[in-house]
Amino acid sequence: MKHSYLSLIAAVLLLAAEASADRYTFLGSYEAHAVNGRELTITATNNVLRLTLIDSAIVRIQVGREGTIQDIPSYAVIHRGNPLLTWELEDQPGELLLRLPAGVIHIQKFPLRMRFADAADSTLAQDEAAFGHSWDGKEFQVWRSLQKDEKFYGLGEKTGNVNKRGFQWVMWNSDFPGYGNDQDPLYASVPFFIGVHNNGAYGTFLDNSFRSVFNMGAGNNRMYSFGADDGELNYYFIFGPTIREVVQRYTSLTGRMPLPPMWALGYQQCRWSYYPEYEFRDLARNFRQRRIPADVLYLDIRYMDRFKVFTWDTTAFPDPQTLFSDLEDMGFKVITIVDPGVKIEKGYRMYEEGIQGNFFARYPDGELFSGEVWPKWCHFPDFSQSAARGWWGDKYGEFMQLGVDGFWIDMNEPAVWGREFPYLVEFDDDGRRSTIKKIHNVYGHLMAQSTYEGMQRGNAGKRPFIVTRAGFAGTQRYAAMWTGDNNARFENLRMALRTCQGLGLSGLAFCGPDAGGFYDTPSHELYMRWIEAGVFTPFLRTHSTINTSDQEPWSFGEWTEDVVRNYLNMRYELLPYLYTEFRRASQTGDPFMRPLFYDYQDDAECFSSQWQHTFTAGPQILVAPVVEEGRRFQEVYLPPGRWYDPWSGITHEGGRRIVVEAPVERLPYFYRGGAIVPRRAVQQYSGEKPLEELILDIVPADSATYTVYLDKGDGMEYLSGAYAEIRIMTFSDGLAWNIEIESTDNAWTRKLKTLRFQLLGSAAMPREVHINDEPVLFESASEREAARVVQDVQRRRFEISLPFTSGRHEFHFEY
Repeated sequence: MKHSYLSLIAAVLLLAAEASADRYTFLGSYEAHAVNGRELTITATNNVLRLTLIDSAIVRIQVGREGTIQDIPSYAVIHRGNPLLTWELEDQPGELLLRLPAGVIHIQKFPLRMRFADAADSTLAQDEAAFGHSWDGKEFQVWRSLQKDEKFYGLGEKTGNVNKRGFQWVMWNSDFPGYGNDQDPLYASVPFFIGVHNNGAYGTFLDNSFRSVFNMGAGNNRMYSFGADDGELNYYFIFGPTIREVVQRYTSLTGRMPLPPMWALGYQQCRWSYYPEYEFRDLARNFRQRRIPADVLYLDIRYMDRFKVFTWDTTAFPDPQTLFSDLEDMGFKVITIVDPGVKIEKGYRMYEEGIQGNFFARYPDGELFSGEVWPKWCHFPDFSQSAARGWWGDKYGEFMQLGVDGFWIDMNEPAVWGREFPYLVEFDDDGRRSTIKKIHNVYGHLMAQSTYEGMQRGNAGKRPFIVTRAGFAGTQRYAAMWTGDNNARFENLRMALRTCQGLGLSGLAFCGPDAGGFYDTPSHELYMRWIEAGVFTPFLRTHSTINTSDQEPWSFGEWTEDVVRNYLNMRYELLPYLYTEFRRASQTGDPFMRPLFYDYQDDAECFSSQWQHTFTAGPQILVAPVVEEGRRFQEVYLPPGRWYDPWSGITHEGGRRIVVEAPVERLPYFYRGGAIVPRRAVQQYSGEKPLEELILDIVPADSATYTVYLDKGDGMEYLSGAYAEIRIMTFSDGLAWNIEIESTDNAWTRKLKTLRFQLLGSAAMPREVHINDEPVLFESASEREAARVVQDVQRRRFEISLPFTSGRHEFHFEY
């Protein structure tokens, strides 16, 4: 009887505990607060809330359970803030009021809830009144009120619309080959989003690597939420008010992409697999003989000895060093794939060193974890361990000594044939001992870090170039990202354009898909449309899977080859513009490929999902790819301003829709009024010829300014000032154009001999042309020929070539 009574009590207590565990606990009411420089700590009835001022527009928010806050090292954040900052705080009866230059934070005391407002005190975001911050066991959630017109952007590599409202998004790096538009999650996790409300923007970054969920109003119209399964409740609120400012501030927090080598902006050709060596050489010869520009060729997994990482199949590739030297002479760079799995094989160097150095992930009982991938059963490097990252990173130097120029890191979600590691698997985490639950989302990020740092040590002063499939917030510091194993369908072309815009808004400015699609074979039309759009995507690579039809530019017939050649020529002509904009991205975080609303936030139409496949390529060019099969006319929305159509020569007034012809060989794109777009003559690869003539496409405006960036295209000397800038200022009153040019005087500008002006929007011949008040004569045929004068009446443009020397010069065109 006694035993039964005690059992009953135990059962009741167990049920009570389970019931309690199934209910959320919420952040309690204010009890006291203390200010310590830039830290404000608020004690609550059951928790502690800390706000740390990072800079004038970024605030870190931590909530500690049971009265403690853990400061766990971040994998993502590099900007720790200014320790000399202090809060401007008002202690009012019902709230604490915090003022920043960029906005205001209202902290309601009973219970503790926060409202974030702009500098005019208009609400940007606010905690849901009843819930706010909550816990259920280890899981936590932050609940915010969902505002009527609120839109959400970013969240990294996601399918669906560019606006993420109305759906739930999961952060858990996952390998889903041939994914469709409803697949989530995917390969990379970036727990950062941008909210837009009343035309004011803000950002939220959840600095937590555990599996997290962002419910952006899915299934309800009351609230949105974000939270994680475990770990620290630690996030950053970023004030705008513009989307541009939010992105720039977020990337100041998590880092920006380094300036890549110029060749990484060229065309790249890949396949699973070019094998053996003679096929790889034939690929290179075909590009050069057909005069199709390309910079990079890839070796997929078949170059290895039975798929073992950091090995060579010496039968198929008997002398890699000579091969790569020959390809270098032809102007090609070579990138090899690297997977993290290390084959379990006695005598295999990577296996033996990993065992000896204790560099592999383990189970809690000390047994090494084994998972099956391409080489069959493998152990996996513990990239959370600094020593393991250094060991792995050093291996890249050996490949670079052979002539490998970059690395393509794959399968690093991490992926195994059973989809995932067991949750028991542990990592050193530099002495903190963490399970895969914490490390999973940053495994690819840490592999990218190991690769980047290894290339820095072994790359003889060259700029590392890495392409990764998996990543996390901050991976942009180490690698470009491609969007994984897609399909050869128009749906995937559309999805790729949306996904890359989202990645750019999430800090990963250097991104792109497998052009043409990885699985299946694209139609001629799809392949051409994809390459057309790819001219203006940051990363341009064709890639296809094994046992599919060839997918090189000449594989679809002569006409398709001609069209693709023309568009790749356009890409290479635009390299001065692309390189300048990549330099801007490395300094400011502004993505090269971005939604219309990035530059035109005040225009509500730019937020419409109807235009989410239209984007701007830098600040000067609007691109409206055709993404529907069989379409030969394209409806385009042009934001306010004037827009020049290079195909027709027509200048359109913006703020309205237009319809333009779009045969399969024509990509609709437009220069904005005031555009200054630097170009150069076509090359077969990016470093083939020195830049001796700079072409400037200029669309008239009252005034406009653009600065062209030049350096040698590789190496780290630019960080010490070894670069040139050419600042171009234009002024037009309809009767005359003044173009003022100021340039650095150094090796890069001294190579320039000619400026070729393309004045767009009018074919009228100027009556007079002056350089620094000195007339330029081109009245005779010989004078016009020397100046290479062109009047193109149909496309409304006038061209003239004029001599260039570094310094300050004024070019005056009188009509």
